Amino acid sequence: MVSNSGRIVTGKGRVRQELLKKLIDKYWDVIERSAARMLPGNPKEKKIWSRMIRNGPAKNVIPAFVARLKHEPDDKLEAVLAELDSMQADELMRKVFKLGLAQLPKKRGGRPGTFSLDVRQKAIQDVGNEYSRCDSFSEAIDVVAARYGMTPEYLCKLWKNRKRLRHREA
Repeated sequence: MVSNSGRIVTGKGRVRQELLKKLIDKYWDVIERSAARMLPGNPKEKKIWSRMIRNGPAKNVIPAFVARLKHEPDDKLEAVLAELDSMQADELMRKVFKLGLAQLPKKRGGRPGTFSLDVRQKAIQDVGNEYSRCDSFSEAIDVVAARYGMTPEYLCKLWKNRKRLRHREA
């Protein structure tokens, strides 16, 4: 909502429209300067890179950037603007990479399974079917383990974790 004084009125604070526009323009300028330092080439290529940056990934970042800043008071926006002015391009890129890397999803490690997920799930189903035909649970485990070439201990572990394996399917 815009008041008579030309300010955007939000829940937490007020942001002048011109200050917000100035901050967005400064953000674009810093991104383009950083890209120009990283990407070699002549001035014509720099214009192409600038267009690619503005129409590419950075275009998606600006709406979130603006939405986050709309709730900040004017003095905080001026501090952010001053910080952007004082930063060197390499310092800014280091900060962007550091913050961006922290938000990337972590690689879930661990040893790969000896048998594929389908084989493990099929073995668990077979244990249930064999149990009705055998005299004991351990005998059913031995029969199914021999069928799939697994050790009985490994199949017991699979049986104990069968609920988790069922959820992986979904």
